[in-house]
Amino acid sequence: MPYTKNTKKFIFWQSFFFIFIVLLAAYVLLQSPIFTISNIYVTGNNSLPAGDVIKVSGIVTGMNIFKADINTAVSKIKAIPMVKDVKATRKFPHTVVIEISERAPIALVLWDGRFVEVDAEGVYLRRGKAGTTGLPVITGGRLQAFGPGKPVKGTEFEKALKVVGQLPVELRQNLSEVNVSGDERVTLYTIEGTECRLGFAEDAGKKGNYIWQVLQELKEKGKKIEYVDFSIANSPVVKYRN
Repeated sequence: MPYTKNTKKFIFWQSFFFIFIVLLAAYVLLQSPIFTISNIYVTGNNSLPAGDVIKVSGIVTGMNIFKADINTAVSKIKAIPMVKDVKATRKFPHTVVIEISERAPIALVLWDGRFVEVDAEGVYLRRGKAGTTGLPVITGGRLQAFGPGKPVKGTEFEKALKVVGQLPVELRQNLSEVNVSGDERVTLYTIEGTECRLGFAEDAGKKGNYIWQVLQELKEKGKKIEYVDFSIANSPVVKYRN
């Protein structure tokens, strides 16, 4: 059915009015002070200052909430080595919430003449300091590192890292070093200087629990240990210091 001239004119003005309303609404939303960002919250951060995260995001107070580039902000924050995951959301009318999941260091490695922290996935986090409680130094074998935010590579390193992750927290916090030899045998060294021979990496968690129990029992008895050998988990060998 062909449109009449009046019908066409009506449709034109109806479309024009609709577009005008859409543009007007967009203008109001982008210019209204109601949608000006006044609050930016960061959650989930333990070691990263909230101010640093916000600065990296590029989102600032006073910005219109619709103009905030959330996707770009997330990409920028993810580039921080200590950040494992991040989510940013708008909370209308004037708040942005940034939720982050941090990487947690579990060991140190010596690279290029300095200590660096690595997490359970072997990611290079930041420069570290020898003697930090709960962060034993992993030694043995060759390493490849490509800077903060990138995984550290090395056959012995990766085996040692896996062992560290399986050890009970109490034992890990009392270790100074975890060494993997060329034949892939693992040796732990406590802060007190006790050598703990784990043997191969299999059943590291089970062996670690045994070692911690033995160390605690002997410590209570006031006995000084030169080494404990848990190469065979159920048949430990203990040598005392003279």
